[in-house]
Amino acid sequence: MEKEIRGINILNPVDVDRDYYLHAVDFAIENGYNHIQLNGPIHDFKRSNVDGMVMYKKYSNFNYEKDEKYVSYCMDVVNECLEKSHKAGIKTYMWHHELDVPSDFVKTYPEVLNEVGDVEITHPLIKDFTENKLKDFFEAYPLMDGIVITFYESKIPLFKLKKQKLTPYERLDYVSRILYDTCKRYGKELIVRVDATNEGEYHALLNIYENIDEDMLIMEKWTQYDWSLSLPSNEFMKQIQKNPLLVETDIFGEYFGKGILPMMLKDHIIEKVEFCEKLKTKGYCNRIDRGGRHCFGQANEVNLHIMKALLDGQDVDKAIDDFFNKMYGEAGPAVRGIMETTEDVLRKTLFANGYYYSELSLFPSLNHCKNHFYFEQMRKECNIVSPEWFIPVNYERGDVQNIFNDLTSARETAKKSFEVVVGLKGKMADDRYEGIFTQFKNLELATKCWVELANVFYNYTKFFEEKDASCEEKLYNALAKLEEYNKEGQEVLGDKFHALSNEVHGKVVENADRIGMFVEELKATFVYEKKAVIEIEKGNPIDYVICGGGNESHTLRKETNFSDTLNIDGEFVRIPGNMQGMAWSFITAHGFFSYDLDVKKNAKNTVKLVVGGNSNKLNFKLTIGDKEYIIDQENQGKNVIEKEFISNGEEKVRVRIDKISGHVPCVYTIETH
Repeated sequence: MEKEIRGINILNPVDVDRDYYLHAVDFAIENGYNHIQLNGPIHDFKRSNVDGMVMYKKYSNFNYEKDEKYVSYCMDVVNECLEKSHKAGIKTYMWHHELDVPSDFVKTYPEVLNEVGDVEITHPLIKDFTENKLKDFFEAYPLMDGIVITFYESKIPLFKLKKQKLTPYERLDYVSRILYDTCKRYGKELIVRVDATNEGEYHALLNIYENIDEDMLIMEKWTQYDWSLSLPSNEFMKQIQKNPLLVETDIFGEYFGKGILPMMLKDHIIEKVEFCEKLKTKGYCNRIDRGGRHCFGQANEVNLHIMKALLDGQDVDKAIDDFFNKMYGEAGPAVRGIMETTEDVLRKTLFANGYYYSELSLFPSLNHCKNHFYFEQMRKECNIVSPEWFIPVNYERGDVQNIFNDLTSARETAKKSFEVVVGLKGKMADDRYEGIFTQFKNLELATKCWVELANVFYNYTKFFEEKDASCEEKLYNALAKLEEYNKEGQEVLGDKFHALSNEVHGKVVENADRIGMFVEELKATFVYEKKAVIEIEKGNPIDYVICGGGNESHTLRKETNFSDTLNIDGEFVRIPGNMQGMAWSFITAHGFFSYDLDVKKNAKNTVKLVVGGNSNKLNFKLTIGDKEYIIDQENQGKNVIEKEFISNGEEKVRVRIDKISGHVPCVYTIETH
């Protein structure tokens, strides 16, 4: 299977590291790769993207925002590595997210802001700044062959801006042309990623790229929407007919193991390659690391050898055997045997019944659980209506027992595999044994934890949905089990335990105890929700929602990847945005959520909201049915807002909250009377 492009994607998404970068270049040279993509610390405001690796010239007045030491380090290391890869005939590209400007750009140039405080992207200063930073970058890294662009997770998400002169798709076209023209001016390439979260965005982006240049390389994931072991192969790629297609793969497991859990993806990789080979594929670029973890020197490295065997047209099983025998000697066949089980175990644990059931392969935070409908999954009548990327197409939960069957099966298999590992002690080098012991002990503990996690969701939901008091004891028993497994993991594995992570709500927290935090928050949530239900039901509402509650339901709709829950003085709220608010994005007006609530048919109803906010002002859009209200008033802490709704035969009304400014509404409860 000879391919024009054989690529790897490295440094996902962490600081440039000289030793690892050079190691990856050596790996690429040794294994016949001719394309490298660097993906640096994309979530770090100072070091991310092209901006974080260069000092501005024309816009040097913003260089005080940079980490000058890091820029200097990158200049030395990246250029050293570029020289080595360039000499070997390997092309190298830098990942970049747009639109991206310095933090104080809008303070220095307030004229770029529109009436709602969002950046007007057609302002000449935005174009000039974007062109000049790319010029600075290519001058600083002359052997860099180009950039890889994505329009998501940027400081100024182009889709979300309000009151713009251009439509969302015209904005993407406008910025894409600036990037394309600038790269072309300096003899560099622009590789564009589609990376859409819905079909409409996909078609629009594809149309934009085709119209700019039919020779421009389009890179797209081989799984529809995002990385998954349960989502289908990306049918959208079939529509890329005019432009050359580069297939983006994940053979490291960003969302299914993250290098912490053992993972051999033989079936997954073969299935995806077979699908992609029916397309006009120019080549592949493989993600081989994530979050500072990589698979070199551990059992998961087998996935690199599987992919290489397919690219070389070699026998995959022979490549697998050769790898394990070289890595583990006489224990090679036994290690291969237990690694064969891992893809199925991960599918059943992290994607229970085909549904994404994790947080970036880690034990999920409570906020993540509420926003990914894990409580809703346990309801008697499961009804998920939000168009989120992680929900399989035409997904049907079926009987809730299906989820428990998957999790129980995974737990039993992981237990047996760990027993095999223990029996291999002394049959391989100590460091090799420690590696597989750690991975398979983590897998055993993870599968046990996920069974109890499901028990937590099930009993919490049933307690409120069916008023089943017996579920309270079962809920606390499941939480106690989680604490027991958490203690075992920390005692046996220390800081290598899967549930101790440096990632919590997108922020770095060294050795954060994810299970401990979850248990503590869940208990507080349950106690509050019990009291809140009693208090609300005293008023005899027709219907009510405790926003952000475990039993929230009411066919919640929300913007993809947005709308988070917060705890405020022991109570919880839902916000139409993300928890990091202005820290993550410059734009002020994005995000929504809505619910269906019961009303009296053919009668006048009152819709009552209790709303707080993050400032001294309430400013949001409230939509009840088809009637819109702009709420613009002082914030008194907890504000009661009541509006009439007259039912003309309807038995339900949809109530929607939109964020329209930097004043974030925090919605506690919604009732109908």
